[in-house]
Amino acid sequence: MRESADWPDKRLELMVKFARERMTKIDQLRSDGKNAKDRPMQIHDLLEDFTSLLDEIEDNVEMYGSHKADMRKGLTLLIEANSEWQLKLRRLKEQSPPEELDQYSFVLANASDAVTDMGDDTRQELQEQNELAKQKKLTKVYSERPD
Repeated sequence: MRESADWPDKRLELMVKFARERMTKIDQLRSDGKNAKDRPMQIHDLLEDFTSLLDEIEDNVEMYGSHKADMRKGLTLLIEANSEWQLKLRRLKEQSPPEELDQYSFVLANASDAVTDMGDDTRQELQEQNELAKQKKLTKVYSERPD
């Protein structure tokens, strides 16, 4: 992560990868018949991790955006991932057994809200970035920003 600090697109790409890994682990837990007793708590913890990662992504988008660092590729990747995550979270809610869902419904709702909010913010930031790019006001390397 530290090595990617100067490259907003690369940093966002890594963070999306980490968030996707959490969602993949949730899918694996749901398809694995073993450890059914522990599964709700594991899903709960993974959803908390996922939401924390989304918060970190939001913080990075805000920081890079405030310094006019070019992150259009990363934002596009985030928008694509956002659609994927909304679908997976909706499926998790719809397909979870009620006794399991009771154990993680709150963190699932938080994760869903975070995905929705991040999607809205990301689309708005991409629009602003496209405008700044037209005006040639974006910096490619974060450490080379003028401010």
